[in-house]
Amino acid sequence: MEEHADATKLGSSMSSCLPLLVFQHRHHGQEDVDNEMLMFSISKQSLHKNMEHGLLAVGNSSMCWTTPQGWILLARARDHDAAVSSACLWNPSTGDKLPLPDIITEEHEIPYHNRCMLSHKDPTHPGCVVVLFSYETPDFWYCHTAGDGGENNSISWRHHSYDIGNCASVPKPPKGKKARRSIRPIKRVIFLMASFQGKIYFSQSSSKDNMCAIDFSSCTSTTNHNRPRFQNFNFPFVNLPKELSSGKKWLVESQDQLFAVTMGFIAFNPNNIGAIEVYRMDSSSSTQDRWRRVHDIGDVVFLLEEDANTAASCSASILGLKANQIFFMKNIIDDDADLCIFDLETNTQEITQVHHHDDLILCRKPFWIVPPS
Repeated sequence: MEEHADATKLGSSMSSCLPLLVFQHRHHGQEDVDNEMLMFSISKQSLHKNMEHGLLAVGNSSMCWTTPQGWILLARARDHDAAVSSACLWNPSTGDKLPLPDIITEEHEIPYHNRCMLSHKDPTHPGCVVVLFSYETPDFWYCHTAGDGGENNSISWRHHSYDIGNCASVPKPPKGKKARRSIRPIKRVIFLMASFQGKIYFSQSSSKDNMCAIDFSSCTSTTNHNRPRFQNFNFPFVNLPKELSSGKKWLVESQDQLFAVTMGFIAFNPNNIGAIEVYRMDSSSSTQDRWRRVHDIGDVVFLLEEDANTAASCSASILGLKANQIFFMKNIIDDDADLCIFDLETNTQEITQVHHHDDLILCRKPFWIVPPS
């Protein structure tokens, strides 16, 4: 596949190539150099190197986080003060930037390994917040992306620690025997999430756990009632496909509806996919059975990420793609270049190798850059 080295104006070259599947990597002996990016365009079927590298390069002084809504959070240390990073949201289609409050290194202590979400599709919405969820601990950082009527104290980065319970505990030893050592409970971390109707919905993947949501609407106030509110709904998440006891799940917002994608593995082998199913949440239902299986998601494609357990939805016809398809990397175990395209209508799967670089040292699992909707 032909590769292109891209170094063009802001927001121009990337716009025509979106969505992009990005392989963020480095080379042997270059740990102190900014990471490079190999990018595959599923609409152009072309491979590119380092588009907008000046903005998206991740190194000692800069960080970036993509979102399912398309906007990318950029943070770069100021030249005169490395302890302060200027932050903004960047639109990869137009090159527009939306300035955000500075990130103070010592005060905010925001780690790089986060999932990034917007509560609304449009970051200029007065209630929109950008949120960074830690992969490893029950913490997130957030700030408003627009003013809220002059209450400037709310336009800054805030930290919130949450508690949604503990992970499954270690089984107790048989009667009469003592445990070798006490084990401190491990707090559960939110990892399945999607923005929907101004809130961030999440589940712990288990079909026994109810769906929940985080509501940031009260956070515009500077009173004591300015912390995010956690809501618990009286209906559970979806099950894995029948007769398959291991797999993965995703939540994805598409065309103002909330969907769940389930992928079941045969014999606990992630490289052996037995079934892929899609469900739509029926918010009008008054019963606990809120999820309806669908075989048609409309004129869109779903793009799944393995590392962050997040997913995005993109218009199909506008991008010249076949509708009703799901794209994901088949590298849950191995860091290969196999891109899978699952057709919901025909229930068939196609695999294409998007590059032939066997020596890439990936800094993270491949991720998507999508056009803002």
